[in-house]
Amino acid sequence: MTALALTALAVVLSMLAPVPLSRFRPLEEVPGAAVALWQCVALAAALAAVGAALAAPEEILRGLHGGRVPLGPALFVGAGLALVLAGVIVVRLAVVTARLAWNTRRRRRRQLEMLDLLEGAARERSRLHVLAARLPLAYCIPGRPGRVVLTEATLDLLTPAETDAVVAHELAHLRARHDLVVEAFTALHIAFPQFVRSRLALESVNRLLEMLADDAATRHRDPAPLHSALTKLAATAEAGEEVGARLGRLRRRLSGRTPRRTRLRLLTVGTYTLGIAVLAVPTVAIVTPWLQAALGALPW
Repeated sequence: MTALALTALAVVLSMLAPVPLSRFRPLEEVPGAAVALWQCVALAAALAAVGAALAAPEEILRGLHGGRVPLGPALFVGAGLALVLAGVIVVRLAVVTARLAWNTRRRRRRQLEMLDLLEGAARERSRLHVLAARLPLAYCIPGRPGRVVLTEATLDLLTPAETDAVVAHELAHLRARHDLVVEAFTALHIAFPQFVRSRLALESVNRLLEMLADDAATRHRDPAPLHSALTKLAATAEAGEEVGARLGRLRRRLSGRTPRRTRLRLLTVGTYTLGIAVLAVPTVAIVTPWLQAALGALPW
C-alpha cells in the first residue's frame, strides 16, 4: 500500500496540484514564497516517485512471506530490484539535468561570442548590448558576466526612464540567477513521464520569477516607468498571461491598492508552511510507518 500511496502522491503533485496552485492569484503577491512552494511540490513529487520504487519490491516480498522477509536470495533480489527501480529514476533525472545544462551553456556561449563579434574586439566589453533590429526586444544572457541585450527598436520605442527600468529588470534576473531555477524545473518537467506532467508548474514559475525581477527593479524607484514599458512592449507582440499578470500587479501598486503588510506576512508564512508540509507530511504519514514495518520484518 505504501508504494501505491507514494505513486498516487507523485501523480497528484506532478499533474493535479499545479492546476489549483497556478490559479491561486494571492500567491502572486508573494512571488518569492510562491517559487519556494513550487520547488517543494516538485521535490516532493520526485521523492515520492523514488520512494514508491524503493517500497514496491519490499512490500511484495513481505506479502509473499506472510509479513516476514526471510534471510536469503529473495531478500537480496528484492533489495537489488528496489535499488534498480529507484536508480532508473535518479539516473534519468541526472542525465536530463546534465544534458539540459550542457546544451543551455553551449547555446549561451554561442550567443556571447556573437555579441562580442558584433561589438568588436577593439571596444571594451560591456554588460549592455544594443542590436540593430526592427523588433522591440529586451532579454538577458546569464553567465559570467551576464549580458543584457536590447534592440534599437526598443530604444526608439521607450523613453530613457522606461529603458532604465527594463535594464534594471534584466539585471535583477542576472543577479538572482533565476535561470538556474528555470533550468531545474525544466529538467524535472522533462524527466517525468509525459502523461503525468503538467506545463503549468513551469509556466507559473516563469511568471513568478518575472514578478520577482519587477520587484527588484522597482524596489528603490517608481514602478510607473516599468509599467509603461511593459505596456508598450506588450502592444508590439502577442501579450500572454504572464505579461497581463505583471501589468495588473504593477497597476495595483501604482494605484496604492497593494495588500497590507499584515496580510502579506500571513500569506508569506502560510505559503512557506505549506511548502514545508508538502515535504514533511508524506514522510511522517507514509514513509515512516513503512520503514518501521520493513525493519520489523527483517530476520533479526
